[in-house]
Parts: sequence; structure tokens; C-alpha cells
Amino acid sequence: MMQTISAYAGQLSLRIEEYRGHGQKEATKHRPATNAAHPDNHEITLKSQAESLIANEQLLFDTSITEAMRVAHEATGKVIELRSEIDQALTDDTLDSQVEADLSNDRNSLVQATASRITAEVEWRGFRAANSITDSPRYPESQIWHWSLIVAFVFIETLVNAFFYQNNNGLIGGFIVAAAVASVNMGSAAILGTLFRRKNLADPVQKYFGWACLPIFFLLTVFCNALFSAFRSAYESVIDPSDTGEMAVAFRSAWEEAAGIFVFDFHFGDFSSFLLFMSGIILSGIAFWKGYTSDDPYPGYSDRDRRLKAAKMNEEQAQERIKQKLKDSLFSHRSRVQGLAAQPGTQIALLSRRIADVSHAQQGLVSRAEAIERDHHLVLDSYRHANLAVRGTEPPEYFARKPDLAAKINANSAENAHVELRQALAEVETLQGTYRDALNEKLKLLQERASQILSDTYEKFVEAVRKEAQQLVQQDIQIMPAQK
Repeated sequence: MMQTISAYAGQLSLRIEEYRGHGQKEATKHRPATNAAHPDNHEITLKSQAESLIANEQLLFDTSITEAMRVAHEATGKVIELRSEIDQALTDDTLDSQVEADLSNDRNSLVQATASRITAEVEWRGFRAANSITDSPRYPESQIWHWSLIVAFVFIETLVNAFFYQNNNGLIGGFIVAAAVASVNMGSAAILGTLFRRKNLADPVQKYFGWACLPIFFLLTVFCNALFSAFRSAYESVIDPSDTGEMAVAFRSAWEEAAGIFVFDFHFGDFSSFLLFMSGIILSGIAFWKGYTSDDPYPGYSDRDRRLKAAKMNEEQAQERIKQKLKDSLFSHRSRVQGLAAQPGTQIALLSRRIADVSHAQQGLVSRAEAIERDHHLVLDSYRHANLAVRGTEPPEYFARKPDLAAKINANSAENAHVELRQALAEVETLQGTYRDALNEKLKLLQERASQILSDTYEKFVEAVRKEAQQLVQQDIQIMPAQK
């Protein structure tokens, strides 16, 4: 892991007072001696620190130069690589073959989906024509939600009737009888309402059967509710509901009483029986209507409509998958050319930035080395002046000289880096100028071809698939009698 090198930030200048004190102490001890030929330990330590700071700055500069040279070499290699890739992209004519392969791979699945849609559409139209239907199908999206109201009414009717049918066994016995009554009453009405829809069909048998359900509903509803009303009074007199004999007698009595309603010979035992009868009639009517509206008024119309919608959705999804695959192929070709057209500009920006960085690093090395030398001289002067102010002997001769530390730096490698970077920049600019117009023209051709593929080619493909699907449907029609 490379150690982080920090630029010089005036560390030496912080030691001026420290070295002033060192100079005064050394002077009281008559040091350094007048005949000393070399600097003392304090000056040597200070110089070592300054040289270390300059060495760090040199290392920082050398690192930036090395990185710049690496970028220049990589850019030179990138030019060769880009030239080869651009030549390949400009001569690439595989788009049409790839589009043809994409269409061919998914052709069979789309033919099958289109054939299914045509078959479902023919069945849908044939049913409408056979039954003279002009309206769109009407049916609830959710059967569960549609029938939930009937279930709720059955439950409510059971709870209310439990009080009407209670006897010696209390509400539990009344609840069981009420549940059976509600199920028969509303269940039969809902079934008859569902069958009543057949009156809308063109087939005479179905039409008569559907209309026959209406009088059956009226007769059955009146009789059943009269029976349940009469049975309520008879059931109250049953001592032991578990005794089948007593229950049979009560039921026969209620049956005979209910049969008289059609000759206007029926009597309600009490007001509760009347309420039971009327609520049963109303709820039966609701159940009959919910049964009638549980599906489209034309039985079988909704099934054909659902199949047609599913077939259309399947066909649309198959078409969308193919179209998306074409878009991906076209985008891949365009992205490749766009990327190649943009890379020279990216390299130019990178090389230009590196050239500026090298110049900045060179200037920074010189300026920081001068700053280190200046601060070193300041601290050294504070040490020597403090020493001269106290000492009583002549200073050593070397007090008149100061080391030239800035001369030790070497910024010549910046010129080599500049040369390498500018050469690489010139090669990239030449590459960009050579291929700019050709790449733009290639992009224009790809865009035009993409528009043509997504319009004309794709539409012709869909039309060919539709004709093939029609032939497939026709073959199935011809084969079906032979299979029988």
C-alpha cells in the first residue's frame, strides 16, 4: 500500500522560537567553537528535516509524473485498439442478419398466438351473429364478490328465521331449520335465475327452457315460502324434533296447508308466519336477480369473450417481446458506435487534464522547495542571530554561509512527460479527426435503419405472421373432420 505524502505546509517555520532558544543556550556554553569547521547538531538536525521535506516533495512530484507517463502509454495503446474497433464497427453489416434471426426465433410462438386469437375471434363473432347480439358482453369481473351478497342474505335470513323456528330446543334447533330453509329458498331461486338467461339464446329449445324457468320460479317461490311459513307454526308444536315421526307429521300438515295457496285457501298462523313468508319472497326475488346477472345475459358469451381477451393479450405480449428484442439489438449496435465516437473525446479530456496536472506538479515542486528553503533559512537565522547576540567570541566561519537546498530538486522529468502526453494527445486528436465524420454517418444510417426496421420490416413481419396463422387455422379446419 503506497504511503500518503503530504505537501509542505510551513512545518519548519513553527520551530523559529525553539531554535532561538537553542542558539542562546549554546552561546552561554561558548558553542559552537570559533574554529568549528562543520555545523553543530542543531543545524544538522534542522537541515535533515528540511532535506526530508524536500525529498517528500520530490517523491510527490515523481509519483505524479509516473502516473502521467502511464496515462500517456495507455492512451497510445488505446489509439491502436480504438482504430481497430472503429474499422470493425464501420464495416459491420450484421444488423439485418441479427434482426432476421431475432424474428425467425420467435416466429412460431407468434404464429401460434395469432392463430389462437383468430380462432377465438371467429368463435366470438359467430356466437354474436348466431344470437343477433349487438352489445358488448356484460358480466361481473369477480364471481366471489357477486355472490357474496347472496351469502350475506342467506346468513341474515338464517339468523332472523332462527327466532321464528325456535321451539323446545331453543335457538339452536331454530338455527338449523332456518339454515336449511334459507339454503333451499335462495339457492333454488339463484339456480333458476341463472337458467333464465337461456331465454336470450336463438336456439328455440334453449329459449323455451329459459322462459319456462320464470313461471317455475314464481310457483316454486310462492309454494316454498308458504310451506316454510306453515311449517313454522307446525314446528313449534313438535315436542321432540329428533323424533322423525313427529317431524313427518308436522311437514305433511304444512304441505297440505301450503298447497292451498294456489286455490286461495291458505291461512297464516300468526304475524310471524306472515313476516317469514314475505321476507322469503323478497329474498328469493333478489337471489333470482343475482343468478340472472351472475354472468352475461347470453350464456356462453362471456366464456368466448374471456378466451378472446386472453388470446389477444397473449398475442400482444408475444409481439411486444419480439419488438423489445429488436429494440435491444438496435440499441446495442447504436450504443457501440456512439461509445466509439465518444471515446476519443474522453481520452482528449483525460490527456489535457494530465498535461495541466504535470505543469501544476512542476510548478508546485519548485515553489514548495523554495518555501522549505526559505523557512529553513529563517529558522537557521533565528538560531545564529540568537547565538551571536549572547556569545562573547567570534562565530565560526560557516555562520556566513547557508546551504542551497532547493538546488537538489529535479523537475526535468516533467518535460519528458509533457512530450509523451502531447504525442499521445496528437494521436488521439488525429484519430478523432479521421473517423468523426464516418462515425456520425454510421450513426445516421443506423438510426434510419432502426426506424425502418421498427416500422416497415416489423409491420411486414406481423402481416406475414397473420397470413401464416390464417393458413394454420384453415389447415386445422380441414383436418378436424378427418380426425372424427
